[in-house]
Amino acid sequence: MKLFILFFLPLIATAQSPISLPQALQQAQTNRLEVTNGQLQAQIAESDEARRRARWQPQVNAGADFRWNTQIQRNVIKGGFTGNGPDQVLRFGTPINNVLNVQAEQKIYDAQSRIDHDINRLNVTSQQAALERVKVDVRQQVTEAYYQAVFNREKRQLSERAVERARGYLDQAQTRLQAGTLLESDFNRFALDLSNAELTLRNDSRDYKLSLDNLRYRISTPDAVEPADSLAALFAQFRADEGATGERVEIQQEELARQVNVLNERKEQARLNPVVSAYGAYFAQQFADTFNPFASGTWLPYNYVGLKINVPLFDGRQTRLNRQDYVRRAQINQNTAQRLRNDFDYETRQARNTLEQARENLVETQRNIAQAQNILTVDRVRFDVGTLLLADFRNSEYALQQAENNYLRAVYDVLLGQLQVKRALGSL
Repeated sequence: MKLFILFFLPLIATAQSPISLPQALQQAQTNRLEVTNGQLQAQIAESDEARRRARWQPQVNAGADFRWNTQIQRNVIKGGFTGNGPDQVLRFGTPINNVLNVQAEQKIYDAQSRIDHDINRLNVTSQQAALERVKVDVRQQVTEAYYQAVFNREKRQLSERAVERARGYLDQAQTRLQAGTLLESDFNRFALDLSNAELTLRNDSRDYKLSLDNLRYRISTPDAVEPADSLAALFAQFRADEGATGERVEIQQEELARQVNVLNERKEQARLNPVVSAYGAYFAQQFADTFNPFASGTWLPYNYVGLKINVPLFDGRQTRLNRQDYVRRAQINQNTAQRLRNDFDYETRQARNTLEQARENLVETQRNIAQAQNILTVDRVRFDVGTLLLADFRNSEYALQQAENNYLRAVYDVLLGQLQVKRALGSL
């Protein structure tokens, strides 16, 4: 097993900065703009409760009105002062009429306020759940990109070793060709093997470069990065916390939406309750022939206080219709939550089956790679002494390369399977 793990040791980083998976996840949570937007949305939801409380503070307004009556309004007294004489036309007021006032209003009772408080609390929780859903998506994207980068790097390492072996075989074939113990056609086959191995290495190097760029994009960093972990290390790390379970955020969101609709239905009913407010005002009024607001003894104050009760009597059945809609919406939320549970149960079963298959493939590839190594060791000796045909030796070499790549793919598939299981269980 130690020989197997050696295939997946990471290369020493050069230009890129090595980064572990936890570091990549942390940077993504800090750098990704959708996470930042989710945090801002949660803060906006939290401010709704502050606005609700502010509406229950005394609402105080001050005003000033400086008026110049360019033509004083006239009034008619029918029948004059005696009631039986001619009509009298009189002018009331003065050219200057100034008013200063302060008015205040305070809510005393509103049945909707407590419900608004509960709705605001649920909205905050819902926004936090939406933020967590975004974070889960980001974690999955970054983890998959990280696995892909590690897989492509170690796949490139296998290709590098294949090129080294092919080059070594070609050097030996050159020696045997010069000694006359190898046909030129057989020598050309070794040259073709080297050319194919170099082509595979170029393709794998290109894939690795693209996966590094994808990882950098998922982390949302301008700096070049390179994974610091190996597939074997990631495999051991993931197995340590594989059994963790949780609840899917999508179900939480539907349940919160159902509770909000239930509260909105209650709020519609509360609209029919009376709203009680206290109010008061203080006025100072000046009447003068000329504009002189600072003249003493010309300001006449008056004030009042009152209690206002507003009782809805008929709203055209709006309340009843709205309540019916909220009841239906709550039922839709409940049905959707149940559908999601069914979907996630099926998703979990599928993910577990896929993971189990990947693990079986991993065990099989471990056996195959050990067997291929043993076969190649024996066939190498037989080929050197001339008791094994070139075609058979090349088949053994190809079988080892296939076993190495299959093992690498099996480890990668197990990691992806574990990731899918964790996502399905709501513990990612």
